[in-house]
Amino acid sequence: MPVPGEQLLAEGRAAVGPSTPSRFCAARGFASEYDYKRAAMAEGRITYHAHVGLSTWSATEDALRLVTGGLAERGGQLDRFGLCLDRSMGLLPDRRDTVPRETGPRLEDDDWAQVAAAVDSQPHLGDFMIGTEASLDNTVRALSTGISTIGNLGQFLAFGTPGGSDDDAVTAATVRALGAMASRCSAGALVHSYLDDGPAMQLSHYGNYLAWAALELHVVDRMAGARLAHCYGGLVPQPGARAYLGLALRLLHDPGDVGSMVYGNTVDYTRDHTRNAAVLADYLLVDIATQLRAPSGHAVNPVPLTENERIPSGADILEVQLLAREIERDARRSADVLDWGDLEQQAAEGAAYARSTARRMLALLDDDGVDTGDVAALLAALRATDVVALERRLGTTPPDGIARWQPWKAATLDALSADLQTVGSRDLAGARVVLACLDVHDLARDVIRTSLVRLGAEVVLLPTDSLPETVARAAAEEDACAVIASTYNGAALTLGRRLVAALDGLGYDGAVVMGGVLNEELGAGLPVDVSDQLRALGVRCPASLAEVPAIVAAAR
Repeated sequence: MPVPGEQLLAEGRAAVGPSTPSRFCAARGFASEYDYKRAAMAEGRITYHAHVGLSTWSATEDALRLVTGGLAERGGQLDRFGLCLDRSMGLLPDRRDTVPRETGPRLEDDDWAQVAAAVDSQPHLGDFMIGTEASLDNTVRALSTGISTIGNLGQFLAFGTPGGSDDDAVTAATVRALGAMASRCSAGALVHSYLDDGPAMQLSHYGNYLAWAALELHVVDRMAGARLAHCYGGLVPQPGARAYLGLALRLLHDPGDVGSMVYGNTVDYTRDHTRNAAVLADYLLVDIATQLRAPSGHAVNPVPLTENERIPSGADILEVQLLAREIERDARRSADVLDWGDLEQQAAEGAAYARSTARRMLALLDDDGVDTGDVAALLAALRATDVVALERRLGTTPPDGIARWQPWKAATLDALSADLQTVGSRDLAGARVVLACLDVHDLARDVIRTSLVRLGAEVVLLPTDSLPETVARAAAEEDACAVIASTYNGAALTLGRRLVAALDGLGYDGAVVMGGVLNEELGAGLPVDVSDQLRALGVRCPASLAEVPAIVAAAR
């Protein structure tokens, strides 16, 4: 029988020991990042965030020193940084070596304190911390070093665990971590949730996206007694929508709350750096102007121009941080860049709609027999909820102005699926395909599934975070004509080799297809494209999704 939420929260509160301030906060005389941000808001200062994650902590530390040193030489500073950790950090330490290494460091025992002391910038641990089986261990270690903004609740609600894990155990660990964060709430601890990583991005309009944010607030603030800091933006390309969300989230939260960061628009980046520079200027102008108009504590995150190609280097990050400071000057001269009156009215309507719709979501879950008064039971139910089906049951209608912006994933899924249908009237009746995502980036998988089914194929859909060996067994058992797997996390060659070896061991002779970002760090410090090495193994690596139906048809 599951442990009651109150007991789990108490266990988490009891697990927290003493802490020391981070280097950044100690140097400035602040007890926490929360206090620092509140002071910056009062002074009208924009704070800046950088996301860094090379293959090892040592390489990541070198990149951070380059960035912070380069900014200091020009009279600037990096207020905070987030680590792009290896996903295995979500596993308990004794299980981390059981899954393939990906791009991003794994923190060893001695690394935690160094993360908080290495450079003059406040660390943020947003990925694969809270929301995993290692939630409590990670949270206690981070808090002890003065790292006070820790996430990612959105990943708990939408991501699986590499290699799989027990959902009840992950939920219990997550609630214990929330208890640990609640014990340090008065000292500035912030539970980070990136909305674009979670179920919010699967909904059909930003009214329900905000409703999901209100639901998370209810769970973390009202039920667990912690303090939630939302993040958004990586999958929000529309300038008006970015401003609207910034304004509305500020209204949803209590006046004393602060956000973690607003992530830069990543979905409009290509391999054309000139185009990316224009995209950068577009979203930063809006994000900075929004913070000047209605400070919410969200640090601004300029995304390096190389983001679409590979994990950015320290030089890439420094370049874009310097560009951001120049764009801030323009933003301060362009206070009326947006129609604030219209946006503020829409934000107020959106916040009101979100609160009422969140209550409606809770009522539906209650009708389904969920104990919505127990934080563990509620979180377990939310993790298992089909949010698209839940949305269909809501029966709510957003204000007209809110419905005009469709979240990126829903819009992209519709557009790409439609594009694939125009590739020809190819009939895939009789084709059976095993479809898998080898990490958590499931957009391409979902597009392919929709399109292949519409063309008549039978699709065996595997969960996210499937291991190559699991995919191979499914292909053999289902007598599939093709295996299609996607990956984005910098381990494409390792995963491809494991997949091919497992398939060969089972005598599989169908087509093997891999897509996504097919790169891996091979000793040079930065990931490189490994498509040619995968092709040498017999793996098909199509240049676009449009090629997939033809590959399946030929393999049938």
